[in-house]
This record gives sequence, structure tokens and C-alpha cells, in this order.
Amino acid sequence: MDRAADEPADRHTGNSAPETIAEPVHDSCGLMIRSARVHTHLPTLAARFAADRLRAAALVQGAFVSDVPEVLFVCVHNAGRSQMAAALLEHHAAGRVTVRSAGSAPAGSINPAVITVMDELGLDVTREFPKPLTTEAVQAADVVITMGCGDACPIFPGKRYEDWQLADPAGQGIELVRLVRDEIDARVRGLLAELVPAERPRITAMTPEHAAQVLAIYQIGIDEGQATFETTTPDWERFEAAKLPAHRHVAVDTDGGRVLGWVAAAVVSNRCAYAGVVEHSVYVHPAARGHGVGSALLAALIASTEAAGIWTIQSGIFPENTASLALHARAGFRVIGTQERIGRHHGVWRDVVLIERRSPVIS
Repeated sequence: MDRAADEPADRHTGNSAPETIAEPVHDSCGLMIRSARVHTHLPTLAARFAADRLRAAALVQGAFVSDVPEVLFVCVHNAGRSQMAAALLEHHAAGRVTVRSAGSAPAGSINPAVITVMDELGLDVTREFPKPLTTEAVQAADVVITMGCGDACPIFPGKRYEDWQLADPAGQGIELVRLVRDEIDARVRGLLAELVPAERPRITAMTPEHAAQVLAIYQIGIDEGQATFETTTPDWERFEAAKLPAHRHVAVDTDGGRVLGWVAAAVVSNRCAYAGVVEHSVYVHPAARGHGVGSALLAALIASTEAAGIWTIQSGIFPENTASLALHARAGFRVIGTQERIGRHHGVWRDVVLIERRSPVIS
């Protein structure tokens, strides 16, 4: 097991000490030994599993930056449906998506019929193995696809969840397994087209024409309970008056009619010393999450504020909103600290993580 820890240590992107790397390896081995039928290659498989867990944890903590969507497929045994979905998406995406799979109650090995039908497509899944579902895998994902085990999957705000109703190939004949494979393939192709569209969303200035959709997306974020202390949206006049005109942007679809998300900045203080400091908000419609919309909006805000000589963008995020924290980390924001029990939200004291991005081009 100690030798097996060397592999994830070499691949891990952070600066963790050897003992920090070894701990997840041993923990991963413990998780997998409960379901493995053959233990001959268990240390090697545990090392691979631990390496993926370390990468996921680093991504959640902001130590690792990913510029592609992260997708997690989950079924009960991680021996059939989720394995086929992961292999098919990885094949079709060709590096444009990071893919993981897991099981709520992993089996001891991959379904032989699944191996056969995937081999018919030229896809070898014999090196794969059933893996247990972990919290960090869900936290690191932009999109979580469940297949008959939705109740077992933890829910985190800001993520896109779907449940694909598919027949379980366990114990079924090869013909039925082929049908399941083909249905998964069609769904995977559709998912990929959404996650990696031919064109990135168009970013444009926010205008009164966008008011209804902007406020509707804002209200969705409020209702989810992890975005803001606000409980209802203001009217458009008050919203517009509170935001800086040059730093309000919306992402629209390629037809230009549907608003996918918005970002806006507001003045922090009227004191001269804070002339280059703004506070921002960014909201993305649930159906558009995991498509790069949030990243495109933050990039537009950074560009407009730096062009105006603004040197700091800051904000506060609930610590439970791990998707937003990861998004901002990828955009170059850093965590300043945590204000504990800073305010009540629906009668509950909430902490707020303070983040900022200091422009490297404004001195």
C-alpha cells in the first residue's frame, strides 16, 4: 500500500506532504475492499481511485484549475450503466470534458455483457473498476447524472442534476444490454452538445430589454437558498440603480433572445481610496450551468473593470455554495477569510466566505 501511494503522489497537482497523499490511498482501499471480490490488484486500483479523489478535492479547494466541464455518472453498482456512459462521453468528448463514474453500492467487477457490447464499438472498459460514490466527486462535478440512485447522491447548490431512467443491464441478455448502450449513447451525445456547444454564449451589455429574464434568474438563485441573504428581487429600477452601467453583462444564447446568466458590479464605497474596488454578483440559469456561462461572464467583468482602472473585484459567498467558490477560483479569485455568523438567513445564522481578485495589470 505504501508503494501504491507513490502513484497519486506523483500525479497530484498540489503540494501535499507524502503522509497527506498516503492517507487517501489507505482510505480508498478501505472503501473498495468492501465490494472487491478479488484483492490481487487492490492496492493499484486504490491508488488510481485515490489519485482521482485527490484531483477532485484539489479542484473543489481551488488548488486545481479546470477549463472543461466536469461530469459525474452514478448508478447503483457502477458496473453497467454509469460505466458505459462514462466511456462513451470520454470517447465522444475527446478531452473536452472530464468524466467520472461511481456507484452507491459498487459491485465487485464490471458486467461481462457491458464489456462485450462496449468492445463492439471499439471501447475497452476492462481497465475500469466499480468505484464507491464520494462527496468530493459530487462537489467537483458541474453535472451529475444519476441512473436509478438519485436518493443516494448528495445535493450541492449550483450543480446540474439529471436522473436518466434506464433499464438495469444486470442479469440481462446481450440484446437488451445493447439497447441500453445505444440509448445511453444517444443521451451522451445530446449532453455533450449542450456542455460543449459549437459556439460559446455571446456576452453583451445588460439593458432594460433583459430586465424580466435577469430578475427571473436572480429569483431562482434566491429561491435555491445558497446565493444571497436576499429573499426577493427588487424591481428593475432599484436593481439598475444599484449596478454600475459599464459593468453589467448578460450571456445570451446564439439566437440572442434567451438570457443564460448575468454578472454585475456595484460600488463598495464612495470614499476616494476605494475608487478601484467593486463588489459583484453572478447568476446562471440552472439549465445553462456547466456550459461555461459563468466563466464567460466573469471574464467579461474582469475585462470591463480592468479597462476602467478598477483593481479589485470582491464578493461574499456562502461556504455551502462550493460550485460558486470553484468557479471564482478558476477565474483567479482568492479567499480572504470567513465571516462567521455574519447574518441571519431564514432565521439561521450564516457564514460568508470573502473572496477577491486583485488585477495583475493595474499597479
